[in-house]
Amino acid sequence: MGNKCDVLIVGAGTTGIPAAIFATNRGANVILIDSAEKVGGTLHLSSGSLSAAGSSLQNKKGIKDTPENHFDESININHGTGDIAKLKLWQENSADTLEWLLSIGLEYPENQPVAAAGHEPYKIARITTPSGGGKTYIPVLKSALMKIVKEGKCELKLNTRMKNIISGSDGVVEGIVAVDESGSEQSIYAKSILLACGGYSNSDELWKEYHNRPKRVYTYKHSNGDGIKAALKLGAKIGLKDNLITTFGGTIDIDNEDDYWIHTLTFPAIRKPWEIFVNNNGKRFLNEEELSQDFRERTIMNQPDWSCWLIYDETINKESPPLFRWDDAKIDRAFKTHSDFCKAETLDELAKKCNLPFDNLYSTIKQFNLGRKANSDSWGREHMPLPIEYKPFYAIKHYAISVVSFGGIVCDDNLKVLDKNNKPFKNLYAGGEMLGMGIWGNAYLGGSSVGGCLTMGKLLGQKFLNW
Repeated sequence: MGNKCDVLIVGAGTTGIPAAIFATNRGANVILIDSAEKVGGTLHLSSGSLSAAGSSLQNKKGIKDTPENHFDESININHGTGDIAKLKLWQENSADTLEWLLSIGLEYPENQPVAAAGHEPYKIARITTPSGGGKTYIPVLKSALMKIVKEGKCELKLNTRMKNIISGSDGVVEGIVAVDESGSEQSIYAKSILLACGGYSNSDELWKEYHNRPKRVYTYKHSNGDGIKAALKLGAKIGLKDNLITTFGGTIDIDNEDDYWIHTLTFPAIRKPWEIFVNNNGKRFLNEEELSQDFRERTIMNQPDWSCWLIYDETINKESPPLFRWDDAKIDRAFKTHSDFCKAETLDELAKKCNLPFDNLYSTIKQFNLGRKANSDSWGREHMPLPIEYKPFYAIKHYAISVVSFGGIVCDDNLKVLDKNNKPFKNLYAGGEMLGMGIWGNAYLGGSSVGGCLTMGKLLGQKFLNW
């Protein structure tokens, strides 16, 4: 193919791989590039949940469902937000995506589908998650991809990063400039260009610009916003960044301080609470038994610094079920070496270590203990096995964290990139997290990230891309 092709796809991940496969099925010759050394993108970190209405897996279990039901439930969960056309595009085609995955060898456990998988539950069981999470998709997709590579229909260029987009004097998009691992630049020309190179979740610069927040994420290291920056430079526009919603209760990984993830078991459906949460003013701000993930996610975003502290004492430390997903050695190391993990002989000392107002912290713990004794918690909590009163005392800092970026490039309903006047660029498309997960609304919809991105890629290859 050299450096000319029918379809150039930037990003060999959740959207790019199916787009390449289905575009070659229609007769296109494709060049697929990725800045990483391997294919798969964010699937390497994803939980892998996909939701689909009307699938064969539902039918097998006698579950009646339709895309209309899926849409109605989604609008209820996301409070009426999001890009309605994109929601329907995903949900009307997601079952076909699932059937395709099953046809090329993806397998799911017998207990699938389910109604909930980490976020606000649906009323109908439509979420499927492979036993190995997102990584399970990669060998299946890679096998189908390498088949078209071996057949000469697709050229795969890894360790190749897009630098900018090439457009002619008439504004028509013609190709890209890319840099390979040796630092050599090359121009690649195509009749259609698809930007499927992920979002900006790993970009300190764009987190500050779009959200005025420090980056606290568990995300793919190559999600640096390359495609978004290139499209904006060309004259595209960003949208839906205000739909940002975070995940509740991540902690820093002491062995990789760029990563914040759910290292503690604080969701009450998994482990009932023994501890209390206080904000940075030293006050409780929710019933720790609250089961609504959506409520918990919004509540932490209303706290100072979008962070809080989990407080407990030595008796709870000894008597409660395991709190950490870490082994004892790492837990001990955390409390000895990191300021987010505090241990103190007195509450006064604990407050100083955590930079919390002592009077507030003392009053909060006293009120919790009194409510527990009277079996009448001021926040309505019922599970209160032990008071917080015996030294040493512990505090663990928890954060609102993100795994995806919510803002993205604005596209029309055929996923053509729009300019600032809402006119589509000729030959330029975007898909997946490039559009921002805000298209699904100001909430997490179970199975939307993986299912939505795979579906967009499939539709782009099947019918949207032109050459």
